[in-house]
Amino acid sequence: MMSKWDTSVFYFDFDLLYSGYVTAGEISSPKNITILSPDRDNLVENLKLVIDKTSKTKSLIILDSLNGFFNLLEGKNDAARLVNSFVMLLVSSAKDAKSCVVVGSLSKLNDERDWVLYNTGRHVLKNDHMTKIQLTQSDNEIIAKIPDPDNLILDF
Repeated sequence: MMSKWDTSVFYFDFDLLYSGYVTAGEISSPKNITILSPDRDNLVENLKLVIDKTSKTKSLIILDSLNGFFNLLEGKNDAARLVNSFVMLLVSSAKDAKSCVVVGSLSKLNDERDWVLYNTGRHVLKNDHMTKIQLTQSDNEIIAKIPDPDNLILDF
């Protein structure tokens, strides 16, 4: 699907799954994709690079995944604030060039009917300018649904 995007794609591979498949030759990476494998040493440098480019040229930014982003910053007292700030900074810079930011995560509804990250229970980012899409698989089909503000699921 990314190969059909006619602009630059910046793929932050926090869990290294996609880049692992590309490196192993299991899948090919289209020429318009820049795969970034951030670690604690190069995270800020990678963010600066993408913010600079996506603020000037329409692009697609993919953060794979929010869970992996939190894992990268594990142990930091302000990890949630840092992740939220970095995501909002990317979104803000992308706005001027009409770039798009996609953030993937494994999440679930908790007992209070709030969306939380699957393993950690951290709340999923909320913003009035975001659209959440729930993807599920059923009988070899991927089904996309949009949760409404009350966390009910709407089919489309």
